[in-house]
Amino acid sequence: MTATDAGTGSASVPGLPATPALGLTAEGWGWRHAGRASWAQRGLDLAIEPGERVLLLGASGAGKSTLLHAFAGVLGGADEGEEEGSLRVGDADPREVRGRTGLVLQDPEAQVVLDRLGDDIAFGCENLGVPPHEIWPRVTAALAAVGLDLPLDRPTTQLSGGQKQRLALAGALAMRPGVLLLDEPTANLDPAGVLEVTDAVGRVVRDTGATLVVIEHRVATWLDQIDRVIVLGAGGGLLADGPAEQVLREHGDRLAAEGVWVPGIDPLHGRRPVRTASAPGGETLLTAHDLVVARDENARRSLIGDLELTEGEALAVTGANGAGKSTLALTLAGLLPVASGRIEATDALRHDATAAGRPAPADPAAWTSRQVLTRVGVVFQDPEHQFVAGTVRAELEAGLRALGLPAAERDARVADAASRLRLEPLLDVNPYTLSGGEKRRLSVASALVARPRVLVLDEPTFGQDSRTWAELVLLLGELLDRGTAVVAVTHDRAFLDAVADRELTVAPQQSEAPAADPAHPETPRGRRLNPVAALVASLVVSALLIVTIDPVSAGVALALEAIAAAGILASSAPAREVAPALARRTLAIWIAAPLAGVTTLLYGAPSGTTYWQFGLLHVSDGSIGLAVATTLRILAIGLPAVVLFARTDPTDLADGLAQLWRLPSRFVLGALAGLRLIGLFTDDWRQLALARRARGLADTGRVRRVAGQVFALLVLSIRRGSTLATAMEARGFGGGTPRTWARRSEFGMREWLLIAGGALIGGIALAVSVATGAIRLVVG
Repeated sequence: MTATDAGTGSASVPGLPATPALGLTAEGWGWRHAGRASWAQRGLDLAIEPGERVLLLGASGAGKSTLLHAFAGVLGGADEGEEEGSLRVGDADPREVRGRTGLVLQDPEAQVVLDRLGDDIAFGCENLGVPPHEIWPRVTAALAAVGLDLPLDRPTTQLSGGQKQRLALAGALAMRPGVLLLDEPTANLDPAGVLEVTDAVGRVVRDTGATLVVIEHRVATWLDQIDRVIVLGAGGGLLADGPAEQVLREHGDRLAAEGVWVPGIDPLHGRRPVRTASAPGGETLLTAHDLVVARDENARRSLIGDLELTEGEALAVTGANGAGKSTLALTLAGLLPVASGRIEATDALRHDATAAGRPAPADPAAWTSRQVLTRVGVVFQDPEHQFVAGTVRAELEAGLRALGLPAAERDARVADAASRLRLEPLLDVNPYTLSGGEKRRLSVASALVARPRVLVLDEPTFGQDSRTWAELVLLLGELLDRGTAVVAVTHDRAFLDAVADRELTVAPQQSEAPAADPAHPETPRGRRLNPVAALVASLVVSALLIVTIDPVSAGVALALEAIAAAGILASSAPAREVAPALARRTLAIWIAAPLAGVTTLLYGAPSGTTYWQFGLLHVSDGSIGLAVATTLRILAIGLPAVVLFARTDPTDLADGLAQLWRLPSRFVLGALAGLRLIGLFTDDWRQLALARRARGLADTGRVRRVAGQVFALLVLSIRRGSTLATAMEARGFGGGTPRTWARRSEFGMREWLLIAGGALIGGIALAVSVATGAIRLVVG
């Protein structure tokens, strides 16, 4: 199904008119997050006229994102912070007109709600009560507006970062908002993705006339798309406001001093080169031979080849999103094993004089956690993955405590790192409550305090204003002069030009796309079988089998189910393709059923002849019959459920439960969105384990280590859930408007036949059991 044939049957792409452009006003407005002493923004007076295109600037922590979230109506209530003054979208409170403002966040992954591209775009329209016959034309128009030429049933998990960001933009546009709010939408993207998103926004704003407010540190990225610049002061209020050219001309130096990336002003103020040493020339620290890296055995592989890293050298790792840059960085740091080839630490790194104990092994993957800490410092792509403490101070001390350093030494190192990276005012603040730029600086500082010989940084300048960017670059220059080797994964060309000695561009190995799982094929064209029918059919079979406990009824039911399953699966794929996938999906049942049978065999109530007995264990005629019946019954109940639901789309099931069974849409769609996060939580767990190894904390007892990871995952889960909730609320979810559904959940003859088939299997099984005299009811 493509963007020209879903729900409309028309090959034309309709236009994308917007609701009338809305103005934005702030009068003495301020907000202080719960638990923070200082205000994120205060005393703000601001008026943005309908149809204006505004670039919102300011130093890191100036409250830019807070203001945008407030205008979107998703900032929260009194329990989440303190508010003063007022904000208006048009003539209304922002919370009352959610959906009339379209909010796009900086994290592409956090904004995806549903599994299919088309359904995800339609989500906001449904929440706003748009009539179903209008939704799909809006979806196709939004796709065309952002230039995303993909089938509507494309799984959202298969999209790149740039595509996910355009998907988020399309989801906002389909609601036809009067205001478009963009919170650093290109921050996580490679150069190609940046161009994709900025071009799409430019087209949309020209075509719709909507008011645009975009946050971005780098002015040049958006300069062609905007006509006004507003700069928030770090202490509250406005620092500058006016036409873009005038503001940059009259206030350029002042803005640059506040951290704004002003075109033509060098944030380093001519301090180039950033190091005093002319070129790296120290000892070799790491070598790689025929290196291939991959996250795991099932992931895409990236061919690196031979590589050498020396003291005082800065290696920049570049490439497109998903190419394997972060995987290479983690592999060089000894946090991931090589896919093939080898990495070796030289004696200069293995015999690190600052690390106590015997020399480390040559293979970094074999190092202990403390050996990693003093040899290779790692700054992860997501700073929150490496946070382990409740305050910034404790975060900086964590690795030092793992090394057993005395208190005076810990204090000196923490003070130095906090001063260099402008964290001194934040030492008693919870790391999770910091701004994006502050979190990044903390993640860098927590790696530097251990003074490693090699520093591996994944997107170190993400979210930094020009001032903190320059401070970080100059700090790295000092480290390079001292002989520290730096490996930096980056999309930042200015950072690369200022720091890097060499550039390594990573590209994934070309390979065929993995074969689709035949037990869970891609969404077919035409109407799919309603999964509610599969659920009812499974319940019918289960109910009829649960009332009996004889092997005949269960055996007959299992045989009939096997015949039916063979027919169903054979219609979608050859048996030789279906069998492996089905075996994988049913493995747990094939293991659980015999185990339950053995337990029943040994502990079931004895009757008839006893063949063996030892203490409480025994085998008798009665326990044998009960064990066989139990095994067959588990298989007869579990296997058809797997076969039926292996082909079930979660979105279709949610549609059916809400529309046919009238379950609350908030519950159903909230659960559906939560299910999509499970895969992210799995990745989070892996990253947390790697981060704790890098922080020197993975050598503790297993129980303590796992408990720490569980707590960190809980915090991340809550934060991911909160971010997803924000994205959903920004698209009208949970508002007072009666919800509509883009896809009507149909229940016809096929569904009734499936349910009848389930009832027939159970009925025949019971009839045979009665006819043979084997019937044995659970009750009585």
